[in-house]
Amino acid sequence: TGKYTGSLSTSNPRVLRIAPEQLLATESYEFQCFVALTSNPDNNNTASVVVDVAQQPITAQIGGGKERASGTDQALVLDASVSVDPDDMSDKWSYEWSCVDKTDGTTCTDTTGGDLEIQPNNTNVVARVPAGMLYEGTYEFSVFVKKGADRNDTASTTVVITAGAPPVVSIGTLSEDKYNPIADSYVQLVGSATSSGPIVSTEWTQVATSTTGAFVLGSDARLTGVVQVAALTAGVTYTFKLTATDVFGESGYSTVEVVVNEAPSSGSLAIVPSNGYVFDTDFTFLSSNWVDEDLPLSYKFVYTVGYEGSWTPVADAQASASYDALLPQGLVEDNYTLTGMTVVYDYYDSYSSATDTTRVLPVKYSTAQLANISAALTTEALELGDPEASMQIMGATHKSLSGGSSDERRKLTSSSEEAALRSALLETLQDTYAMSDITQANVDSMMSTLDGIVNAPNDLTTATAMDSLLFAQKLLVVSVDNEIGISATGTGYTGTALSYLLLSSMFNASDVTSVTSVSAENVTEVLRYLSIAQLDGAYAGVSYTLSSPLIHSSSAREEAQYLGGDSKGVPGSNAKVSFPSNFSNAAKLPVSGNTYVDMRVVTLDTDVYTAYASYRNSGNTVASNMYGSSTYNTDLNSAVTQVEVMDEDGNVFDVGGLDPAAPIYVTMQATEPIDTNFSAWKMEKVCYSDGQVIEMDCPLGTQTYTCDSSLGGVDGSYFLDFTCPGVVPTCMWWSEGEGEWAHEGCSVVNYTSTNVTCACTHLTDFVLGKNVSAAAVDISFTSSPTSLPTPLPSPLPTSLPTAIPTALPTAAPSPAPTPQPTAVPTSQPTA
Repeated sequence: TGKYTGSLSTSNPRVLRIAPEQLLATESYEFQCFVALTSNPDNNNTASVVVDVAQQPITAQIGGGKERASGTDQALVLDASVSVDPDDMSDKWSYEWSCVDKTDGTTCTDTTGGDLEIQPNNTNVVARVPAGMLYEGTYEFSVFVKKGADRNDTASTTVVITAGAPPVVSIGTLSEDKYNPIADSYVQLVGSATSSGPIVSTEWTQVATSTTGAFVLGSDARLTGVVQVAALTAGVTYTFKLTATDVFGESGYSTVEVVVNEAPSSGSLAIVPSNGYVFDTDFTFLSSNWVDEDLPLSYKFVYTVGYEGSWTPVADAQASASYDALLPQGLVEDNYTLTGMTVVYDYYDSYSSATDTTRVLPVKYSTAQLANISAALTTEALELGDPEASMQIMGATHKSLSGGSSDERRKLTSSSEEAALRSALLETLQDTYAMSDITQANVDSMMSTLDGIVNAPNDLTTATAMDSLLFAQKLLVVSVDNEIGISATGTGYTGTALSYLLLSSMFNASDVTSVTSVSAENVTEVLRYLSIAQLDGAYAGVSYTLSSPLIHSSSAREEAQYLGGDSKGVPGSNAKVSFPSNFSNAAKLPVSGNTYVDMRVVTLDTDVYTAYASYRNSGNTVASNMYGSSTYNTDLNSAVTQVEVMDEDGNVFDVGGLDPAAPIYVTMQATEPIDTNFSAWKMEKVCYSDGQVIEMDCPLGTQTYTCDSSLGGVDGSYFLDFTCPGVVPTCMWWSEGEGEWAHEGCSVVNYTSTNVTCACTHLTDFVLGKNVSAAAVDISFTSSPTSLPTPLPSPLPTSLPTAIPTALPTAAPSPAPTPQPTAVPTSQPTA
């Protein structure tokens, strides 16, 4: 009842989530829940709750910054229209402006000696002071803002008046009252600057403090700066200053304050009982004694098997400080210990954590028994509308499949019973998804469960592997559609799940063209949506990474105008992409210079799970199995490197046809070392007679050469510089049109034994190939004497004739010849 206009339908039948701004301030709502047994609908009951919605405080704000510079020759304009009413009530705003001279604390006077008059009047949302009305000095302007009978607030800004007309610098109001000093937390400082002449430089600095790494690299020299809040200290208020200098050498500035939040403190976690059995024991997480000024607090409970590792949520964040959960068995090497953690959030989502341990002992089940108990318990949980319990049961099931060992890759032979159980678990996960709210914690849980289902690739049918890949894609798509992003935990589970799937029969089928063309497309789509989810809400200059067994990636956001000359690498690899200085224009990106664009660089590696020897062929397994073999005579010798540039919505720009003189440089890391001992490829021989056969002991095997006296000097002999065939790298890219690896448009620039840099005129998926160079022959010989002097001095004669011509010239040249030959021979040598 009441004025509620939102939806009453929900994926999880036990939970009604009401989106922000659905309930109106000062209104009262009554919600009623009807509960019935699915097996007997007549057995039912109802409960109701009344929600009274209070008004939130208003926030007074003055646009432009906390402190700013202005000139005696400039009009001063102060704007309070950025003040905020979070309830958006229809009451009328009122404003009252005042000014204090900070030199002596008195009311401001103007240059005529009278009280300063704020125009058009002191009740207007905008305050104006005409040029020439203030002397040089420091002044504090304040505005008292009121809305309705009971809500009011005050804001102030300091104005430093200097001579002349310096650049006018303004900083936009911040979106939050406080910021959390945690990983992946950023604050964007949006500045602007105007002057009578062009602005030639801008710089962001800190006032009174200096924090290393506070700004995202490069952003401190732009109008819009991005601060990494993780580099700041909790509980401290920081002042950042933007200074702009114009072509006349005049400088102006403005400042802004960033308040860094303090996390909840002093609390603890207890898990009871201290030991129990998988499937049989309910464990209670109890979080207590947490203190924070920014209420209310919310609690999330997670666990990891053992003492450290990836954390799996047992449920989404909630208001209750306790939760009952079914936990999976521990590992025998850790004495079956599990570590639980409570994550406690305040109103601004700053968080602290505490841990406790418990022991979860195994119960011995056959695969068939495990399948039956898992099916029974998950069915009951879903019938009760409890998707969290369903995911807990699936987690316990796939951990039991691993047999209590950390070696999840222990088996190289498949089991039809386990394959059937993993297929059944995936079906249950699909049903659980249909009943779950799309929140970041629930996505983490479902990715964790998917990772557990696919962690034995030999126990996956090709159909189950394909369905698992499509489910991962679906999870990421809904995360993007619901604008919830993805956590570092969810990112990690996505990477490991995909790594397992790359080792499944989906990418090792005998007929690769019938299965993997679609699979490769889906892998690319999954990784693309992962990048979009990671960058949800990100600012320019911010990047995120993924490092998993077979997949390494870097996703970055930048303004289009700053792409030129940029380079992006990936963790765990030497792979790197470097863009030419004029990239945005050369690539003809259909966006303006200050538009956000996203870059995605991914490597699909194969050097981790050597236990799966039966999966591996010569060369690079993932590259060949994802795409098929090349028709060129070459082996693949690197991870696949995917490079894309796209807009914020994931629409990929078609980048191609770049000038070969200004290409994109793609550096890839060789799977097998490249032979760079070029001296071993060089052989120096002498042909003495026609038909003589010379053998060369080359690194790749013996090569023969048959001498041809017609190629030699007067006596038919000549020097032979022989270059042996060698293994050399080639740069290749995947051609969708041809369905194979192609060469055109990419060439080797340089290489070492481990890295190869390719110059490419387009973006796509790249890989290194191995090819054998052709043998090369270079011939030289000593010419017969000429009747006239040679154009250049001949080498100094040796004291005695050499047995055979030397391969190199003598150390010093002979004296220069005379300008003209003598008429007849002289009796003595010439000088």
